[in-house]
Parts: sequence; C-alpha cells; structure tokens
Amino acid sequence: MEIEGIGEVIAASVRDYFDNEHNQKTVGRLLQYLTFEEMPKESGDSQPLADKIFVITGSVTHFKNRKELKERIEDLGGKVTGSVSKNTSYLINNDNLSNSTKNKKAKELEIPILTEEEFLEMIK
Repeated sequence: MEIEGIGEVIAASVRDYFDNEHNQKTVGRLLQYLTFEEMPKESGDSQPLADKIFVITGSVTHFKNRKELKERIEDLGGKVTGSVSKNTSYLINNDNLSNSTKNKKAKELEIPILTEEEFLEMIK
C-alpha cells in the first residue's frame, strides 16, 4: 500500500487497523453520527499552480530567501519538494548552466528549468 507522504510502517499500521473487524464496526458506528459536506472548489484563477511540483535550488534574488519562494508557490496551489524526480514539474534555478545534481537530473528527465524571472512571468 502506498500513500503519498506516509511511510511504509505507518501505512501498514493504518491498513492493519482497518483490517480488524472490531475497528471496522467502530468506524461504521461513528460514521452514522457524522455529516459530510462537499467543500467548494477553488476557482482555477486562485490556484494557478495546482498539480504542479517544484524544486528550488541555488540562490534567489527576487525573494528574501527560498522559504519565501516556497510559500508563494504553495499559496498558488503548487507543491515544493527537495529533490528532482519524474514527478517534478519545474526546477527553479537562476543558474540553468549549473552542473549541480538537481540540474543534471532535471535535464536527464527533460524537466523545464526556470529562472526566478521566468517563474514570476508564469504566475502573472
């Protein structure tokens, strides 16, 4: 079983909990007392980076620090991770000629490398 952001041990524990017949009955009884409301969907305009995964590397010049850039991405619906993978949408690096491991991996996986300026243009 694989759940994004959950390790194998915790995932196995959750699975074991719900495999237990007593726990299933307890949860079933609890569900009788709960009311679920559908959450309104965010308009596409407020979350332009939804479903986009970014990696930030190198120094930044248009933001106070990388943390501020990360928060801006998250405010717009994007996600920031620490390493480049096949799931990465963009690598933000002001030095796209760098021989860093992240740049090499992004190029190998054909992931676009954006400067801060290109990122800012993207979110206008």
